[in-house]
Amino acid sequence: MLIDHKPDQLIKAALHVSAAFFLFTVMQALNKLLAGQHNVVEIAFYRNALTLIPCVIFLLFTKQYALIKTTRPRALFYRTALGSVGLLLTFEATQILPISNANVLFFAATLIVPALAFFFLKEKVGIYRWSAILIGMSGVFLVAQPSAYMPLYGVLIALGAAVTHALAQILIRSLKTESPFTITFYFFLGGMILPGLLMPWMANPLSAYSALVLLGIGIAGGFGQYFLTTGFQAGPASVLAPLAYTGLIWATLLDVMIWDFVPGWHIYAGGAIIIAANLFILYREQVHAAKSSS
Repeated sequence: MLIDHKPDQLIKAALHVSAAFFLFTVMQALNKLLAGQHNVVEIAFYRNALTLIPCVIFLLFTKQYALIKTTRPRALFYRTALGSVGLLLTFEATQILPISNANVLFFAATLIVPALAFFFLKEKVGIYRWSAILIGMSGVFLVAQPSAYMPLYGVLIALGAAVTHALAQILIRSLKTESPFTITFYFFLGGMILPGLLMPWMANPLSAYSALVLLGIGIAGGFGQYFLTTGFQAGPASVLAPLAYTGLIWATLLDVMIWDFVPGWHIYAGGAIIIAANLFILYREQVHAAKSSS
């Protein structure tokens, strides 16, 4: 089926993708509000349980049970496990670091993906993209300087999250034959089961406040995933991918409004280097794709 890329569709796609990254940032901020009250294992469990419920309701009403069948169970298991670990590390990083600082470090995932694709998927990565990756990593090192607001432990957790995000994206590329619903469904299911195994030892009583915040995390995460999917279905990835960086704007605003924290100049400088490198990599990927199709 051909995707309609008319201007009105592109506007809709851009709005949906922008909304997705706004909601993901809200999810991170709500998670940070629970720091010291609930650990990230609990938060991940409730987040995935709440987002799994609509998926199950959809299956029950539509009876499209074929959507949960897979021909790649091993790859899907690895993607689910990596995604679950990545979510735990993301929540841990945003509880320790300012969410704006953590988000800039998460951008390292988009630098790591083409490097991993070269080694694992045998994708061609030319000198221009390797140069952009190295330059982008210099921005990561600039941001990752330990300080009172950036403890080394938090920096390492954020970079670990970026690596797991990149590995999960590589696995998703290898799951092209699977439905997006299938991949998402098992991500939510596995992301509930794996932390759920630890819940008897790590769960804390829920107050009315924490229950409300956890509900907000589930709603923000669920609708964020929905808008991300519908957005990329309605428009080309090459146009929409840079909108991921709007999350840094929301993260900075929330840091200022809730925690009265203003990121230092090196965060903006490092973020600018990383974003510029990512945009150049995206441009080179489009050039390479155009040459391959001609």
